[in-house]
Formats: sequence, structure tokens, C-alpha cells
Amino acid sequence: MFQQLRQNWKSGITVSIVSIPLALALAITSGATPTQGIITAFWAGLLSAFLGGSNFNIVGPTGALAGILITYSLTHGYQILPIVAIISGLLIMIAYIFHLDKYIIFIPRSVVHGFTLGVACIIGLGQLDNMLGMPTLPKTESLLQNTLITLQHIGQAHWGIFFLFVLCTLFILLWNKKFQKIPGAAVAAFGSILAMLILPVFGYGHTLVTLGDKYPAIQATLFENPFSQFHINVFLTKELWILASATAIIAILETLLSGQIADTMTGTKFNRRKEVFGLSVANIGSGLMGGIPATAALARTALNIRSGATNRASAIVNALCIGGITIFMIQFFAMLPMVVIASILVVVAIGMIERKHFIHLIENEKTAFLLSLVVAIIVVLEDPIIGILIGTVIALLIFVNKISYGQTEVLLWKDGNMTEALLKNDFLKKEVIDSDIVVYKISGTLTYINMPAHLEAVQKIKHNKYVILSLRHSFYADIDGIDYLGEIIELLKRHNGKVLLAGINKEIEKLIYKEPFYQKKLVEGKIYKRTSEAIKEIT
Repeated sequence: MFQQLRQNWKSGITVSIVSIPLALALAITSGATPTQGIITAFWAGLLSAFLGGSNFNIVGPTGALAGILITYSLTHGYQILPIVAIISGLLIMIAYIFHLDKYIIFIPRSVVHGFTLGVACIIGLGQLDNMLGMPTLPKTESLLQNTLITLQHIGQAHWGIFFLFVLCTLFILLWNKKFQKIPGAAVAAFGSILAMLILPVFGYGHTLVTLGDKYPAIQATLFENPFSQFHINVFLTKELWILASATAIIAILETLLSGQIADTMTGTKFNRRKEVFGLSVANIGSGLMGGIPATAALARTALNIRSGATNRASAIVNALCIGGITIFMIQFFAMLPMVVIASILVVVAIGMIERKHFIHLIENEKTAFLLSLVVAIIVVLEDPIIGILIGTVIALLIFVNKISYGQTEVLLWKDGNMTEALLKNDFLKKEVIDSDIVVYKISGTLTYINMPAHLEAVQKIKHNKYVILSLRHSFYADIDGIDYLGEIIELLKRHNGKVLLAGINKEIEKLIYKEPFYQKKLVEGKIYKRTSEAIKEIT
């Protein structure tokens, strides 16, 4: 362990310098207090580093969760967020115990990136008041209403502060492009704090609202009682459980995605199961200490790797440094201007937008791109949770629709030789079919979804001596699919000579032996292991 600390202390300190301003900023974006952000970064980061399955993931407050938490915290108060973290952690533990995390892969990447795009918009629009120098405007639970309130008071904007916001944002973006090992967010944060300390010495005053001005209760602590304003009725609200469930799902998804990206960057392999367990304990621990829900942060994990991390010791050092700096230097962070926090968050939002992914979708799958946009719009206009649910349902419907076409391959044989190999659509377009053997392949599944399309397609197969139904690439069948297979065989038998079956796995074969179409001898002879064996025997 000592050897690992020697190799990873530099990367750990580097990440901590970035994690502190991000923890403060992202906690504010989540509707929490800055203190809750620091507590989360320390405890969630430390527990996941010890118990997780990745050597590189950095766990803490993130923008992905901020978009979900902000609406609830505005309506129910920031005090409820630790309870959300505890329940989310318990739900993640249930997912770990019952292996439910594997089902989260059913949420397509296009939906995830649409959700992330929507959350990025929420974060950016949520900083309008800070970037325009109006941080005291009232807040509602509606993002659009908050945006309208800001625009209605645009006459009160301080354009000098907005100019400072633009300069700070451009500085962070350009710095990140040139110097990737020390992110511009940390440089901007510490530079602005230093400026706030030095300028008064030279007689220069300022009108900038600082973190301490907006949150005077910020303090050097790593624990707040999460149950100070707790009431048992909180657990009885449906909204809380829906929020905690969505938080758990996003946390697992983001953490596993971050681990996969880290593996790609390092050529290693992380333990998915152990990482989910560590994430569960991290959220429970964060909540018990007064923090908010946490997940792995992609940008901080990438920075950890670029800074030379080789082991989880880097994440441990990161958490310990966050704790130490918080205890001894929190009064300096209270001087961080809100306009600089706005710049940091806008850069975070920009970084959340997966431009390469969207370009890839536009070039290759426009339907998935449109789905991403729909999800993003719902996330912004309605609710992030609803956006994910609707997006996932639409994606599944699109998937089912594609399967329902029953695409397959049809082989035509004449005089002992194969003359053509056609996809189903090309076969249906063919006006004249000159063959004496037709091999019709059914791939994938035999279900109520795709078998009706196959039943329609085989109506074109007529006047052949033999028709071979090849199920070599079929791996699953339900009772409806087997019933449809019986109808297909009866139809083929009516218009052709003999019908043979080939390439059936044992599970499907068990079902077929019980069916009337087999008992009635509609299928001639034995069921062949391979299509080639059937053709060899009949030619």
C-alpha cells in the first residue's frame, strides 16, 4: 500500500484540486449546500476507493445527478437529499444482490446521451442568474419559469459581470485545450480566490457575490446530521422513491460507463460487480454523513488517469486531500465568486455534450439521433426521469419494430446447384422463381413479434419439390412462435412437395416434437442437424 501511495500521491492531489471547486459547484446545481458537496466528495470518494472494483473511478457529485435532484430539492428542501442518497444506496445494494445491474444495459446509449444533453442544458440555463450578476432572484421548481424570471429582469443585469463570465469561461476552455494535466476550473477557482484576497490590499473594492455571501452557513466539517429535520412520513411519499430509483439507475449507469472508459484508456479490466457494491456503500455512507447522492465522474476519472494514476490509492489520496483542504481552508473557498462558479458549471455542461457520439449518429443512424433530441427536450421541458422512461420505451419500440420485419436469407437451388442467395426483401421483389429446392432461414428468435412477417413471406414459395426450413441460427422460441411455425409448415406443404427441418437446437426441438404439425407428419423424415445434410440426401 505504501508503494502504491508513493506512485499515486501526485495524481491524487491533482484530482483533489479539481474536485473541490466542482463539488461546491455541482452541489449548488443539485439544490444542495456547498458543505454537502464537500461531504459527498470526501465520504463517497473514500468509501468507493476502498470498496469499489475500479482502480481509477473518482466518485462524487456529478452533473448527471444534479439535473435529477434540483427539482426535488427546490420543492422539498436540501435537507432531504441525504435521505435520497441513503435510499439510492440501498436500492443499488438490492440491484447488486439480485444482479439487477445487468438490466441497465437495456437503456440505449442514444437515450443516455440525450439525457446527458438535457441535463447539460439544465445546468447551463440554471446559471443564467449568476452569469448575469443576479444571484438573488427567486427560484421555482420549473427550469423554464426560472429562465423566464431571469429574462424578465434582464434590465437589472450587470454586464461587467457577464463580461467577466465570458472571459473566465473562455480561459477555462482554452486552458483545458492546452494544459490537460491541470484543468482550467482549478486554475480559475484558485486564481479568483487569490484575486479576492489581494485586490482589497491595494484599495480595490468589488461588487461580486461570493460563495460565502450566498451560503453564509458554509463550514469546515465532514459531517452534518442527516436526520435533524427528518420525519418518518418522508419515506411514505411516492415522489421520493421514484427519485431515489432514478438516481440509483443513473448512478449505476454512469459509474459502469466511467469504468469502461477507464479500462479503454488504461488497457485494464475493472470488476463490475464489486464497483456496484462500492457505489452502494458510497451513497449510503454519503447520506449518513449528511451528503448527497454520488456517482463516478467521467471527467475526474479521465484526469486521474492522465495525471499518472495506476491504482485506487490515487482516489484515496484525492478523498483525504479534499477532507484536509476543507478542514483547514474552507474560509478561503467562501471567497469564490459565484460568477466563476457559473463559468465552471457551464464548462462542465459543455463537456457533458458528446459531440462525437451525435456526429456518429447523424452519419449512421438518424433515428437514434432524433431519439436523443426527443429525450433531451423532455428532460429540459418536463423532467429528467420522465425523459429516460419515455426514451427507453421509444427505443424498445423501435427495436421491436425492426425485429418484426423478420429479415432473413433465402437460398434457391436448381438441378443440385445453388443458383441464388437472397435477403428476404430481395426475394419478395423477385417476380419469377425458378428452383426446385428453397432453403428458408429463420434467424434469432421464433416469437409473436417476427414470425408473422415470416408467415407472410413464405406465401411466395410455391411449386418446389422441397422446402427446407433452417433454424440453425434460431436460439429462442416462445409458444406463439412455435404455433406460427406450424402455420408456416402447413402453408408450405399446401403449395409445395416436401417440407424438411434442419439445424434445430435441443431446446426448440423439445417444443417441436409436441406440436400437431410434427405429429401429423407434415414434416417429412427426420430433423436434420445441418442444411447441407438435408440437401445431400435429397439431391
